[in-house]
Amino acid sequence: MTVKIIPEGVIYENQKEKRLTIMLLVPFYSFYEKYETRRAGCPLGLEFLAAELVAKGFNLIFIDACLSNYNQLTPQNDGTIRYGLTDIQLKEVLKQFKPDLVGITNLFSNQAGNVLATARLVRESYPDALIVEGGGHATGAAEEVLSDGPVDIVVRGEGMITFTKLCEALENDVSYESVAGIDYRNKTGAIRHNPNPDFLENLDELAPRLLEIPLHPIYDTPEHTGGSRKTRQGRHIYMMTSFGCAFHCSFCLSDLMTGPRTRFFSLEYIRRELIRFKQAGVTEVIIEDDQFLADIRRALAIADLFKKLRLYWFEEGGISLFKLMKTGTNLNYRDMINRLAESYCYRFYLAIESANPQSLSRSQKPAINADTDYAAEIVAYIKEKGIEAVGGFMIGFKTDGYEESLEDIERTITYAKRLKKAGLAYVMLFIYTALPGTAVFSSLKRFLSGYSSHERAAFPVAGLTAEELTEKRLIWLGEINGESQELAKEKRNWGL
Repeated sequence: MTVKIIPEGVIYENQKEKRLTIMLLVPFYSFYEKYETRRAGCPLGLEFLAAELVAKGFNLIFIDACLSNYNQLTPQNDGTIRYGLTDIQLKEVLKQFKPDLVGITNLFSNQAGNVLATARLVRESYPDALIVEGGGHATGAAEEVLSDGPVDIVVRGEGMITFTKLCEALENDVSYESVAGIDYRNKTGAIRHNPNPDFLENLDELAPRLLEIPLHPIYDTPEHTGGSRKTRQGRHIYMMTSFGCAFHCSFCLSDLMTGPRTRFFSLEYIRRELIRFKQAGVTEVIIEDDQFLADIRRALAIADLFKKLRLYWFEEGGISLFKLMKTGTNLNYRDMINRLAESYCYRFYLAIESANPQSLSRSQKPAINADTDYAAEIVAYIKEKGIEAVGGFMIGFKTDGYEESLEDIERTITYAKRLKKAGLAYVMLFIYTALPGTAVFSSLKRFLSGYSSHERAAFPVAGLTAEELTEKRLIWLGEINGESQELAKEKRNWGL
């Protein structure tokens, strides 16, 4: 397999035999500059898929239309600003290749319009290629995606195995209509939904990662998706040590995408990967697990690996506050924070969510998160040990039969202010919204006028219009974060 690095991505070519040629494509994105952060990094899901395809001997073209021109900002007619390649630039890239199949990642519902625009450009460039979409939005809104025009197939959920089987079927001239885990339009145009496949039990069976992708120059940035890097030298890389989450929050896509429980890579697999990263010049790692502390002793063993290898790391997927409050082991939060601090952990995202027990319990989250005094004690100790904790809060909960009042929201704002004073490095306020495929979507979709991010309200709540809540969020962020919010405005990222 020969490897060629191009400005927009990486090409893998099987020169020993004629094989199917597949393009994996990250679309360009856009954001509302006043309200939203501009965040993007190496797409782990697509990277895992790329490794599977190359391991099977397929020709692969990996293109990132966002990060390959991340700092090029193009105003759009809807008031957003695109970041990434323009239409003309993307078409110039596409005309260099002739793939048999193009897979586009569609992770975020608020980016669905950009993904559709990308798919249309792909169809113009490759009239005969099969176009496939995967990711969170594609999974939750498969019928909508297939009804929009250019997309032929949606791969649902965790697509590494499903997409690979789809490619094998196409190469062997076998009907893909028998592949589990896909939605598609048949010859008459009707949409068909195949049954779900089983989730992969042994994650160690996945192909080794292709380091040419995450270590491509386009991902060598002074910041990652959670603020400034720790190290000036070397590279950073994203990693997952587990898939899935055992908690079933009603507003989260985790169950749909990675299953109802947590599955783990072995410690030996993680050790080997970290050694590979270190040898390749990596100096810090961003962990993207849904629930890093699902198994606390295992998580601390991973921390010991970072310590042994002297690798800085940041846990972005989220450390749940309740796992520090109630560990379920003979360890207390001080024991855990001490171990993390000793292991070169310099920052983590602390999922706090709300000061309102009813909002938490209605969303199937532990209400213990609302214990303000205990939370302040924990946050103060995190700061004392030299770790930056980014506190994540959510406002505007609205489910069938329950809606937060303005008083409820202000209680959470007061909670956030107290924890910021206690030692949080930065506070991120998210607005509750309904994503296709989540448990709350069916009851809330009638309020939606379009898809939004967690930084712009999608429906009225607490006597406020969506626009009013969106504006108030900015005021509250400024009150809570102070000077660090000015840095967040400047960088369009977390204020760190």
